[in-house]
Amino acid sequence: MKVGYASSIITPPVGVRLSGYASRVRPSENIHDNLMCRALYFEDDGGVFAIAVLDLIGVGFELLDYFQNLASNILNIDKSMLTIAATHTHAGPELDQELSKYIARVAAGTVYMASRRLEEVQLYSGVGSAGAIIVNRRNPSSGLLDPRVHVVSFKCGSAYKALLVNFTCHAVVMGHNNLQISADYPGALNRYVEMLTGAPSLFVNGTCGDVNPFTPRTDLTRVYDRSIGTFEDVEWMGRILACESVKTAELSTSETPSLRVKNSIVKAKIWKPITLEEARRELETLEKSKEYSDPYRCYIAEAKIRVLEKFKEVEYINLPITVLALSDATALVMLPSEILVEVGLKIKEGSPFKNTLVAGYCNGYLGYIPIEKAYDEGGYEATFPTCIVERGTGEKLIEESLKLLSEVY
Repeated sequence: MKVGYASSIITPPVGVRLSGYASRVRPSENIHDNLMCRALYFEDDGGVFAIAVLDLIGVGFELLDYFQNLASNILNIDKSMLTIAATHTHAGPELDQELSKYIARVAAGTVYMASRRLEEVQLYSGVGSAGAIIVNRRNPSSGLLDPRVHVVSFKCGSAYKALLVNFTCHAVVMGHNNLQISADYPGALNRYVEMLTGAPSLFVNGTCGDVNPFTPRTDLTRVYDRSIGTFEDVEWMGRILACESVKTAELSTSETPSLRVKNSIVKAKIWKPITLEEARRELETLEKSKEYSDPYRCYIAEAKIRVLEKFKEVEYINLPITVLALSDATALVMLPSEILVEVGLKIKEGSPFKNTLVAGYCNGYLGYIPIEKAYDEGGYEATFPTCIVERGTGEKLIEESLKLLSEVY
């Protein structure tokens, strides 16, 4: 197997609005650390595959289309062999059409650079654990978690050439009160892995829709409140995950590479629990009340209108799934949008691969995708308009992912 790595800076200018928190109404004021695009390009027995990972909150379908069209033309490969993902930092920019097109061009160019830097490598794979630094925010006392730190490393002899790391946790060490552009803990993780190994690191986030950092100042009675986060906490979490990643890489076993790719689509029905007229009346009522000064309530009311207008004539949306097998023991499942942790756990449980990495925030973003029981429980992640797909969508993703894993195995 040959692997190439490249990276590019995608940091926007200071003054852009940051994404991820409705209650953050002021624009960015500083750059704490650069946002990056990191790319890996794989080649094995004539087959190729490329993934670009961006330090952004998500990758919209528009950005996905721009990227795949550009990269497929540059590289002369099929779009199905190209994935673009986000680390889900909440200290990156809100994306408009202009910025999306720019970042897509950077990502396509970065993938091209990676394709020109191919080296013959040995493949190693292992699984570590870091469950003490995460918490299920929907159920802090007993909610599900995925503590696994999945590591795939590529080496020439004893020298690391690149590492692929997968962990499941929201990139929200920093809260709404932060006005500095930052990659949050994924940026620190990559930086420390690179310091320890001398090789580049590419982090892909998991199905972390209901999993938050459990940093030293976290208050479990107010688990959604990340205003307690500091950049010292970012470094703390990055170091822990990097050390676990490198330890896992050092103890991992060699595998015979075998590159295979399978793609599929899950058709999800758009959830419209209220009409557009009802949503507009809700906003009008809010504007006349004292609660109109609450930026979060205003955001939700306005978001309902935006979603219903956008999907007025749309009943279903296609959710792409890609499965990349790297060997007979290691595979990466790439899912779109923001998915609750139980989906990833069930995919790993049913997978025929010994080391199954599951990445969210790949190839499109449309809000949260819960499991069915979460709709009955309610809460932020399972309520319209932060969730816009009908119940059963999470289960469809599990079923189709396991089907693809079985086929590629």
